[in-house]
Amino acid sequence: MARNSPRKAAPTWLVGEKVRLRPIEPADVTMLQRWINTSPAREFIFSRFPLSLEQEREWVANAAVNPNTPCYIIETPADVDIGIVGLHVEGARAALGIAIHEPRYWARGLGTDAVRTLVDGAFRVRPLIRIELTVFPENARAIRCYERAGFAREGILRRYVYKEGTYRDVLMMSVLHEEWLAGRPRAKRATSRQKSPDRPPR
Repeated sequence: MARNSPRKAAPTWLVGEKVRLRPIEPADVTMLQRWINTSPAREFIFSRFPLSLEQEREWVANAAVNPNTPCYIIETPADVDIGIVGLHVEGARAALGIAIHEPRYWARGLGTDAVRTLVDGAFRVRPLIRIELTVFPENARAIRCYERAGFAREGILRRYVYKEGTYRDVLMMSVLHEEWLAGRPRAKRATSRQKSPDRPPR
């Protein structure tokens, strides 16, 4: 069941056309544990054992302070929490992960907007060359989402993950910094040059 965001949720400048990405708060721990343990989206993400509340609390505490693992709650304009999106940064490369955990919000373009919003923010504030992700090749809906967000298919990584008792192939996709820059609206690029270049509002 989707829920409204904590009343004191932190403000954010990561705002897209359909969603906003807000920082994770301590009050989110129970919801995040429910998502990772029981969400229907688990079918499309890599397997793991169920997490205890303490394990989830530890993960949240690390995600909140580690600059190389920025993670955000995906929130609708009606302040409803529907999923999570984040990055794992290694040098000039980052891996993106996303899950819309509330099924009633699937197929509405919210995941695409969340990916676009995080990619735009990441390339603006971090000196990244590329952002990449992996997805199961049969997950056509997710692949369309990533392509709409600017990602290109790179190739199949054979027998890359272990899930449901078998080794599975995954599709590698990525977006490069120059591709993101070329795809930004011209008006937005002009505005950025007039202000401080490629920096978030402060």
